[in-house]
Amino acid sequence: MPSSNQPQRLGSVLADLVDRYGYRERLDAARAVEAWPEGAGETLAGVTDQVWMRHGVLHIKVKSAAWRHQLQFQRQQWRDRLNEHLSGPVVDEVVFR
Repeated sequence: MPSSNQPQRLGSVLADLVDRYGYRERLDAARAVEAWPEGAGETLAGVTDQVWMRHGVLHIKVKSAAWRHQLQFQRQQWRDRLNEHLSGPVVDEVVFR
């Protein structure tokens, strides 16, 4: 954050504070978890129980072994799709459990 007395945009001030105090990872994790139902679609979101993110890895608990098996083969595509939806590299890996 510049130390001048010039007015600054609120968005840039908040972004600087988020980065400075280390909240970026937590905010990105929350955004990724919230993006899953929309990015996955109604059918797929309906077969998942829980979604959480830790250290760049999005964990998705799937209700059915058959669905989990199928999704496991597509995990890189899901990572890319979610990152595109989030407009940046937020999710490093997707794990279906």
